Amino acid sequence: MNKPILPPITKTQRQLLFLFYKFRFFTVNQLQKLLSHKDSHRIREWLTDLKDKKYISAVADKKDPTKPHIFCLTTKAKYILQENENCDETVLGRLHKEKKLKENFRNHLLSIVDIYLYFLSQKEKDSTLHFLTQQDLIGYDFFPEELPDVYIAVETKAGTDKYFLDLFDEYRKPAGVARFAVRKYISYCEEGNWQANTNNSPFPSILFVVSDERRKKHLYMYGKAKLAKTFEDISLFLTTQDTIRFSKDKINIWKKVD
Repeated sequence: MNKPILPPITKTQRQLLFLFYKFRFFTVNQLQKLLSHKDSHRIREWLTDLKDKKYISAVADKKDPTKPHIFCLTTKAKYILQENENCDETVLGRLHKEKKLKENFRNHLLSIVDIYLYFLSQKEKDSTLHFLTQQDLIGYDFFPEELPDVYIAVETKAGTDKYFLDLFDEYRKPAGVARFAVRKYISYCEEGNWQANTNNSPFPSILFVVSDERRKKHLYMYGKAKLAKTFEDISLFLTTQDTIRFSKDKINIWKKVD
């Protein structure tokens, strides 16, 4: 099939399409924060142009029309993104499904954006933040079979801190899902796949973001009991969505399970 004639877009708009590939869904407010714009006017202009040219779609809340639109990629965007070697063809082949995904899944991915914004706000000037979503992790065959929501690496002069991060919200609401994740990471560490593929580098710390304090307390007790039964050196930390969402200062928001 010949490549269709594509409406021209700017370099910045191409960068926006790649951000959509990485995170899948955005609100205007999130993009404004991510791009450090004082107001949203320019962001809205770029998005409106991309929407008019059918590179992105807007998803409206049918129950509450006052809610801001959520934006995602359309099939046409794949012809631009194919030029980027970091974009997986399988992912690009299912862009037609993006707009039809369920609301709780969209909200899950929007929360991942909020978590990214949090880590950016905590970043030191002399450090480098690598924030790899599941889209980025395709092909990492030595990672857990069920990928984390995010793999994070923070490089400083002192070394690199690595993390597996999972979010347990309405999309992953049953308590058994988080308990399974605890067991999954313990088994993965014990099997040695990470160590064998990373020259025995330290196992990444595990970060769980949960919906509320009640779930956090439950997972703390469960994680403590499970970690006590393994000889592996595994660090598990917990926080809540609201703690991340409303955190402003560089204070420790993570409770270590010990």
